[in-house]
Amino acid sequence: MKTFHLASTTLNGYVEFQFGDAGLLDKMEIHADLSEKQQIFLLKNMPAEIEGLDRLKSPTVTITEFRQDITFDMFWLRYDDRVNSSKKKTRQKWDKMAAADQARAYWFVPKYIGSIPAGTRKKFAETYLSAELWNN
Repeated sequence: MKTFHLASTTLNGYVEFQFGDAGLLDKMEIHADLSEKQQIFLLKNMPAEIEGLDRLKSPTVTITEFRQDITFDMFWLRYDDRVNSSKKKTRQKWDKMAAADQARAYWFVPKYIGSIPAGTRKKFAETYLSAELWNN
């Protein structure tokens, strides 16, 4: 199985495409707020085969193959709450998570941080993982 992330300068988030061993689209997940125009474009151009990803590329769109080998240290640096969060507790929670959830948690961090109202502090890193905010 191969996984790709589509990101754009016009998106707050990403779109994930998973292709099976035969190169056929197996799953698509939208982890972004898409405008109606973006939704229509995606539906019209959604690739059925891995080779079709090229028609989604543009100067503002990047498509990268995603590997789910996200490490705890990568998450810890991205979440960036070393002062308030417990690294030990966060690592314990991280180590109990499935690789797919670790990846989703890692990729959702910018969207989560962008959604925090002004004057509100972000959750402790271990609370962020426990609450599974990327699934909401």
